[in-house]
Amino acid sequence: MKTRFDVAPFLDQEEGLHFERKSLYHGPRTNRRSRDRREVRDQIAEYVAGFANAEGGVLILGLEDDGEITGHALPRTALQSLLNTPRARLDPPQAPGFELQRGDERLLVFEVAASSTPVQVINDGFPMRVGDTTKQFKESQIEALKRQGLTESWESQRSPFGVAGMDSGLLALARERSGWSKETDEKYLLSRRLADRRGFGLTLRRAADLLFRLDGCDHPNAGVRIFRVFGAERTTGPKHNVEELPRIEGPLPSVYDRSCEALQALIGRPSRLVGRRFVESPEYPDFAWREALLNALLHRDYSIDGLGTEVWLFSDRLEVVSPGDLPTGVTLEALLRLDRLHVSRNPRTVRVMADLGHARDQGEGIPRMFAEMEDAFLAPPEMSVASRQVRVVLRNSPALSVADREFIADLGELDLDRVELRALLQAHRHGRVDNSSIRSLVGLGTLAASKMLGRLREKGLLTLHSHGAKSYYSLPDAHARRRGPAQGADDSEKARQGWGDLPPAIQQSLRELTGRPRKNRLRALILQICGARRWTTAAELAVMLRFSAPNLTRRHLSPMVKSQQLVMRHPNQPNHPKQAYRSTQTFLNF
Repeated sequence: MKTRFDVAPFLDQEEGLHFERKSLYHGPRTNRRSRDRREVRDQIAEYVAGFANAEGGVLILGLEDDGEITGHALPRTALQSLLNTPRARLDPPQAPGFELQRGDERLLVFEVAASSTPVQVINDGFPMRVGDTTKQFKESQIEALKRQGLTESWESQRSPFGVAGMDSGLLALARERSGWSKETDEKYLLSRRLADRRGFGLTLRRAADLLFRLDGCDHPNAGVRIFRVFGAERTTGPKHNVEELPRIEGPLPSVYDRSCEALQALIGRPSRLVGRRFVESPEYPDFAWREALLNALLHRDYSIDGLGTEVWLFSDRLEVVSPGDLPTGVTLEALLRLDRLHVSRNPRTVRVMADLGHARDQGEGIPRMFAEMEDAFLAPPEMSVASRQVRVVLRNSPALSVADREFIADLGELDLDRVELRALLQAHRHGRVDNSSIRSLVGLGTLAASKMLGRLREKGLLTLHSHGAKSYYSLPDAHARRRGPAQGADDSEKARQGWGDLPPAIQQSLRELTGRPRKNRLRALILQICGARRWTTAAELAVMLRFSAPNLTRRHLSPMVKSQQLVMRHPNQPNHPKQAYRSTQTFLNF
């Protein structure tokens, strides 16, 4: 039995790229029964192979979703069979699991190292861990990713330094938070593929220098440069308006922490809408800019030593620039669709930063960054790739439309918190709101979202439309009538909403648009609008269709551009602040 593994850090850790927990029981706590052993064995094989094909990880059996330790009641023979599953069911075989005593209960633990070759579940394919799920891949796909991450990346190269000069405190913290507090630094470095054994000594890889060397690795631009621009554009000569802060260098975890401290001091705190009141809050949501910086450090191409990670603070935006193109397998289109991706150019670095608690490894960072910006009533993040640099832009201009502001004013002095207001605005903009959209928008759990929507219903602010799993809420008639054009607004209101230059037939279609229209109907209307005008922005369409601009762009405009139904005014800059759309056809006669 292995005894040096510490399970404590995993009891309240969220599942992600490097961690999975499973119960060994079915049923409620008052009537538990052991799970089918064949089902458990298949699950062990799938998750261990999935971790081995990705970046390694920990599978613990005997833990409930809430972190309660329930252990197992397996006889010794069955226990040994399950622990030996990685040897018996995988090709090539992987290390077996071990039993761990915790109080009165016993857990099954599988500490999985990343494999240098694809690992197959015999007769059942090649699973790989992606975020907090395990998906099937082709052997050739896994092999290509491993070749990129294990042999081609800068972090995998041999370090010119020895173990001396490493930050022992930071190493101890990484060991503690990864469950290896009772092990040696050497064993941790080996387990995270930061070092290789050569005879009686260790040979480090560059990722170890990047993460733990006290004076930083020998890369000339591994740190962060922060620039403050006094204005919306950079100027030179006598009107030079750029101030550079002292360069931030050292071990990567320290670089990230110190960069966040520096940016926290520079980011303004203007009045922002919180609940239904304007209060002092950051120019940019904390998670959004921290995630942009973290991604720049974790996924940059360190083989490019002439460029570094830079942050530019303008009066109207924050830009984070990272050297390199997007990693193999990642496209700008997929990022803007908010696909959950977890492909890393530097898997060793990412794993350790996850150990230290800096990186969440669920593939949700960019989708949440978009949600946080929308939740703060700001424009969605802009992303671009050019000149071997990835650029993320966050803008601090509020994205509340005139209609939004009027709706908020109509709510009067109601005492609403931020989440409740977001739910009502969602119903105002889209004609409906449901549990799923609230979970996605503000990150509530299913039960919390249901309770919040129920409270708004009890206050008479939402009306329930009960359809089982498809139930949704809408604004009561008194509020819905205030939504404007769909209820028969006058000519001046139509002009304010941008309807004045549209043919009467399109205006009638907009009046008849209620609730959540079907995709085909909505896209046909978008084509008509964009065919009747020279150029139309996402914001203009969002007001006409009572949709949020980010969701409209992600769900409809971008796919319509891809299918060549629409063209963009700035095709080489999808996130251009003045981006607009035109139909590839014209609709002038109806």
